[in-house]
Amino acid sequence: MPRAGRTNAESRLSYTITQHLRRWKSFVRRTSVITLGMMFMSILCPIVARAEDDIPEPTTQPSTLAGQNSRGPLSIEELTINLGFEAEAERRTVRTDSLGFGRPRFAQENRRYRFEETIGFESQGNLFDERVLQYDLMLRLGLSQERFVETRPGQNLSTSPDGTILEYDLSFQLFPAGKITSTAYASQLDDRVPRPFLPSLDRRRERYGVSLFYNDPKLPMELSLDHLFDDISSSRSQFLLDDEERGEDRVRYEATWQPTEYHALHLNYEYERRSEQFSGTTARFDTNRHYLALDHVLQFGPDHRSRLDTLLRVEEESGDLARDVFEFAPQLRLQHSDNLFTTYRAQYLEESYFDLETRTIRGDWGITHELNDRLISSFNFYGLHQESNENVDLFEWGGIADFSFNKENRLGLFTADLSYLHSETNTSSGRRDGLVFSESVTFQDPLPVFLARRQINLATIIVTDQRRLQVFLPGVDYLIVQTGDVTVLQRVPTGRILDRQTVFVTYTYQSFENFDVRRDRIDLRLRQRFKKDLEAYYALSLQYEDLDNRQFLTFRERDINRHRIGLTYRKPRWSAGLEFEFNDDSIDPFQAMHLNGDVVIVQNARHQLDGRTTLSAFRFDGQDFLEPRDTTLFDLGLSYRYLLGNNLESNTTARYRFQHDSLFGDTNGLDITTALVYRIGLFSLRLEGEYDMLDLPSSTDNSLGVWLRLQRDIPVIQRQARR
Repeated sequence: MPRAGRTNAESRLSYTITQHLRRWKSFVRRTSVITLGMMFMSILCPIVARAEDDIPEPTTQPSTLAGQNSRGPLSIEELTINLGFEAEAERRTVRTDSLGFGRPRFAQENRRYRFEETIGFESQGNLFDERVLQYDLMLRLGLSQERFVETRPGQNLSTSPDGTILEYDLSFQLFPAGKITSTAYASQLDDRVPRPFLPSLDRRRERYGVSLFYNDPKLPMELSLDHLFDDISSSRSQFLLDDEERGEDRVRYEATWQPTEYHALHLNYEYERRSEQFSGTTARFDTNRHYLALDHVLQFGPDHRSRLDTLLRVEEESGDLARDVFEFAPQLRLQHSDNLFTTYRAQYLEESYFDLETRTIRGDWGITHELNDRLISSFNFYGLHQESNENVDLFEWGGIADFSFNKENRLGLFTADLSYLHSETNTSSGRRDGLVFSESVTFQDPLPVFLARRQINLATIIVTDQRRLQVFLPGVDYLIVQTGDVTVLQRVPTGRILDRQTVFVTYTYQSFENFDVRRDRIDLRLRQRFKKDLEAYYALSLQYEDLDNRQFLTFRERDINRHRIGLTYRKPRWSAGLEFEFNDDSIDPFQAMHLNGDVVIVQNARHQLDGRTTLSAFRFDGQDFLEPRDTTLFDLGLSYRYLLGNNLESNTTARYRFQHDSLFGDTNGLDITTALVYRIGLFSLRLEGEYDMLDLPSSTDNSLGVWLRLQRDIPVIQRQARR
């Protein structure tokens, strides 16, 4: 209640001042001392740096701590303290159109703010002497705060979690120039994983290990032990299924015996123990792995141009997801003359994965001849026999002929490549499911991806990245479409799979009856480079398949008739290209026209502006259950770099994509990133911004992010120049 005698205006003024004071106290409580210090340092450091540049060099060399420490057992060559501050703000808005009765228009906005203040120490030096022990140390301490706000129909949400950061990285090198050298390292990061409207997760990453090197010209050896452990725990909440662990312990021994320059034997042995528990499940995956590889190389003959390589590889695993491998593969190359050599290869391979066991025997013979540095001819013949307890047994043989020709003419340079492949595959012991492990496919808009096998068991499809560390989700990252006995994968624009990204697909397929298949394929490439910056090319791919015993086949004949013809004109600062593509594929035939160009618009000491654009039009004829459709893709990219001064630089890139599909509608995408970098002395500032927009036929997704990074290095001890 206001005091007696005070007017309503005075009461409102007092109440307003009280509220502002409360908000200021709350801000001070949430903001650390380091934040306030960094705000002061960001203003003071440029002034100090300019003052440092104006200080003349001393006429005499002052005594330093490094000089004092050099008289003791510890010599500190460098010691730096750095203060860092990072701020981040993001906003994302998602809107969907009305989808009919009961599904009205929906809009949601999410905002995220993050602040991180750190103080770090970095040091390098020696113990006793630089020839005895060298060290490198990094230590970083800090605080972090976040704020999440969600605005949507109904109740709005907000939360403000905070936590601490501890990180160190320490490495030693003992006797760096000695006969025996040892290195050791240890690093750890303790921080947290903030989650909107859920308790944060505590994260710990630790790495440590030691290596021992024996430096010898004839028998160098290395023995190393490494320990890696990542742990994410939900100790702040009751969601125990959020816990995640990944551990790896490895012992490795590597040695190379090389008695002469042309004779070497390399040995590699590894023991690895992996343990993984993924978030959302209590199941663990523990695997022990032994790996041994022997690689022998012997060069002989005139000028030691002939070579014998022999590989012996054994891999034995136990536990979950275990896989065993045994391989013996010799390879001989005989150099008969300067222009002629032959190769002989053999391979014996045994693999087991779960209950699937395969045994493969393969042999190759090849001959290569070069004529007058113009024509290179090569022929290769091979045979392959594979047996399996759970898959189809097969026998395959074939041959490849390849010709490469190049010749300068009065118009410029002409090159041609022609290859012919013939293969025959005979299968037996059908009526069993087969396994395809890590089939490599590449998503390229707007083309779908067709898996190699027919009659695929859809529930067994697993899609991962090329490192097999990230698993993509069906319906979120890609779509599965079954068209008859063909399986098609389509990239989802809002998913994690990028355009032109290569992924691995693992699946099982049904194999019913025995069958034989004969395949003939011809590939031709012609290219004429004219003297006046013009280049013309033509590419042809023809494939014909002939199958016997067609009943209940897991795949059918796939004939290909593909032609590409194009022109490219290049100048020092711009280029343009035109290509027509005709693909009469038996699965999904199409015709396409491609236009592309790039140009350097501005280029001087301070400015550089580049542009690039592509336009593609596809006409899909439709086949089986695939409907005919037209698709148009338009991409435009700009990149701008501006040097505002010796210490100030700006970079901006913009990418725009428009996609029209007669079946799926129009899609617009815009991605703009910009960065401003300012350096003066030991002070650095980096300001980044990014805007993303994705406009789909039934929804719109907009996001805006801004990042600010400040760092000030304070040298305590600097490395002295050696005389």
